[in-house]
Amino acid sequence: MCQKEDNLTFCKGSYYDRSKNCAGRAQNNGNANWDSGFEFFCDFLQSTLCNSDALNHEEKAHVSSALQRIKSAGQLALRFYDSEIPDEEFEHEIENSLDTTAYLDDDLYDLICDAIGAFYVKNPTPIPYEPNPDIYR
Repeated sequence: MCQKEDNLTFCKGSYYDRSKNCAGRAQNNGNANWDSGFEFFCDFLQSTLCNSDALNHEEKAHVSSALQRIKSAGQLALRFYDSEIPDEEFEHEIENSLDTTAYLDDDLYDLICDAIGAFYVKNPTPIPYEPNPDIYR
């Protein structure tokens, strides 16, 4: 699916790997190291998958919602671990929303991986990608 696994040739083979990487980070350390790279990846996947013809309207809505939920949890984790949000405000936010610092169940990550598989079936050739110098993962 791609010749190299790095920021220079980001393509379908690494979509799956990076999606599983997001799951592992959330499940293993509560998104303690969430950064703009993970946020970029969520946005990139949402744009790529939801602007393709590989998914129907309902599937796109589910993928978009899943990625938004994962991203929202990561953003809350970033604010918390960077001490940008006081403990009291954090506790209030957790009590009054679905957000936590990490989405821990496999279902959303599996949904995204299934969408990546559907995307690959419709687009079996590598996808050109312009490197983002701000991504270091």
